[in-house]
Amino acid sequence: MPTSVIGLFEDQDTARKAVAELTKGGVSQDAVDLLASAGTGEISSRLVEAGYDEAKAQQYAEALQQGGALVIAEVEDDRADTALEALRRFGVLTPEALQERTRGQGKPSGQQTETAQVIEEELEVGKATTTGGKRLKTEVSEREVQETVALSDETVGVERSRVERALKPEEADQAFQERTVEMTETKEKPVVSKQARVVEEVALNKQSGRREETVGGTVRRQDVKVEEIDRKSGSSRKS
Repeated sequence: MPTSVIGLFEDQDTARKAVAELTKGGVSQDAVDLLASAGTGEISSRLVEAGYDEAKAQQYAEALQQGGALVIAEVEDDRADTALEALRRFGVLTPEALQERTRGQGKPSGQQTETAQVIEEELEVGKATTTGGKRLKTEVSEREVQETVALSDETVGVERSRVERALKPEEADQAFQERTVEMTETKEKPVVSKQARVVEEVALNKQSGRREETVGGTVRRQDVKVEEIDRKSGSSRKS
């Protein structure tokens, strides 16, 4: 099942490097989108399509209007952590962090500000629809079938017998006549015919249902600790 992995970056050059790292790791180029100059509505809709709630999608869309670039990659579940780790290597930002950097870049010259960020990852879980199913396909096969049939035969035979008998004059006149005598014989032969019969029906049916599946991942948090520097000894004290 595909999972949407996103990364927000400070500029397009960094985002393009992150995309190159993803494709190098086996992610298809067609499965990766890089959004930078798109409108708020388009970016928000794309994130909602990827499984993010509208509030979160709007937050990312508004942050992008201040600058930066957003990478969205569709990867298989078992490769989601690897893809996310590849994006992190190029400095993934939260929407708040990107807006903070943008505001810092707009300060007047001569004013020096050094910042450190508290960054906390959130596990964003979306869902995507996959299609599958079953297909009925008929195939025609042939097999040899043999049946035994009992057949009847009639055969006409000829039998000659020698007879010694004198004919009377009146019998002789009747005997010398042309005539034909015949006898019919019959024989049975097998006759084959075919009859198609329906012996089974296969039907497809679809039922709808809902299920719950728990997914997990590892998120990181970066904290900022403030240390007071002892200028004389060079040691430091944590607070």
